Amino acid sequence: MMLLAMKERMFARRAVRRLLRAHSKMSDARPDLSGKALYKEILRHTGQVDEVHLDEMLRQAEHSVDEWTAPGRTGLRFREVVHYFVFSKYISAGNRGTIVSLRSIVDTLVPPDI
Repeated sequence: MMLLAMKERMFARRAVRRLLRAHSKMSDARPDLSGKALYKEILRHTGQVDEVHLDEMLRQAEHSVDEWTAPGRTGLRFREVVHYFVFSKYISAGNRGTIVSLRSIVDTLVPPDI
C-alpha cells in the first residue's frame, strides 16, 4: 500500500511539473492567450493529449468544477485542468483509482493565481 502511494505521488508530481513548465513556456511565448485558449495550447504543447481530445478534456475539467470541489468558484482555472489531466492520465494508464489525494498534490504545486 505504501509503495503504491509513493508511485501515485511521483506520477502526480512529474505530471504537474511538466504542465507547469509548459504553462511557463506558453505564457511567455503567447502572452495574448488566457483561460481556456491558454490551457488548450498548454495541453497541445505537452503532446500528452491528441488534437481531437483537447476540447473534450477541457470540457470535462470544467464540468468537474462544482460547489463541492471548488466552493464559491466559477469558471475553469489551471488547477482544475491540471487535476483533471493528472487523474485522467493515471486512470488511462490502467489504474483503478488512487490512494492519495491527487487534488492536494496539485493544489500544493500549482499556484492558485495561474
